[in-house]
Amino acid sequence: MYFIMTNNMYYRLSPILVILFLSVTSACAQKNPVSKEIPEFTFFNVNNDAPFTRNNLASNGKNIVFLFFDPGCSHCQQEVLALGKNYNNLKDINLYFVAMQEKNLINAFMAMYGGELKGKKNVVLLQDKNYEFIGKFKPTQYPAVFVYGANKQLKSYWDGEKKVEDIIKALNM
Repeated sequence: MYFIMTNNMYYRLSPILVILFLSVTSACAQKNPVSKEIPEFTFFNVNNDAPFTRNNLASNGKNIVFLFFDPGCSHCQQEVLALGKNYNNLKDINLYFVAMQEKNLINAFMAMYGGELKGKKNVVLLQDKNYEFIGKFKPTQYPAVFVYGANKQLKSYWDGEKKVEDIIKALNM
């Protein structure tokens, strides 16, 4: 009787399981498209807690770069450390570092890994208090880098680890 009941239940559940499997694999295969233009957002400047929106972005004719990071991410730590050591190649880029964590964690991260970037006038540290970066920019992992031209149109995007030489080349294109 037990065999018949479990066998019957298996046949009832199998179509549901197949549909669920296909739905999940289909959803994973279709990556959310990254916006071709900088989306509207409200982040907060870590230094003074002031709201920071798309209207606050530099309009100096230079590339606009968002680096989305997590202070606990080792790839993020290494990338920011490498960018700091190569700051001379980044002076002509508007860099916006964005994290969702608390300000004390963001500041500790920058002190430890981004010390050579801290205080530079083209580097802005932002907190995503409202957790909107992921929904609007659509990164899939840390670190995520979005390179926009002065016209606020997407030029390049990548998730995850990348060699610093390749990053610098992409940021300056």
